[in-house]
Amino acid sequence: MYVGNPPQKVRALFDTGSTNTWILNKKVDLHGKEKEYSYDETKSPGHQLTEQKAIIQFGSGALAGHFINDDIRLGTCDGTTSNGQIHIKNQKFGNVEKQKTIFTGHNFESIVGMAYPALAEKGVKPVFD
Repeated sequence: MYVGNPPQKVRALFDTGSTNTWILNKKVDLHGKEKEYSYDETKSPGHQLTEQKAIIQFGSGALAGHFINDDIRLGTCDGTTSNGQIHIKNQKFGNVEKQKTIFTGHNFESIVGMAYPALAEKGVKPVFD
């Protein structure tokens, strides 16, 4: 999965138990662990930070952040072509600014919720809706 413009690679966990998409911000400290991928909104000039905040509790931890509007791409991406890629322009997603035991830095940097749209945060359409 890629986020922003130009595209920044993040690895996604597709979660049927949640609805919103959450993407790890590069500024989040993972207790000294190195992040292989993360989202840097400063490298995506078209991003739009919203005032909408959320705090989410999962069975395995918690996260918090603001929602951002930016492009999301699913599928292969080499920066020049988009063969077989889904490009969602101006998608609203959660920008993870704080987290506890969700992200470890070596397995995934985003959670893509696949549950029913009625369960989403107010004003947020799920990626697959």
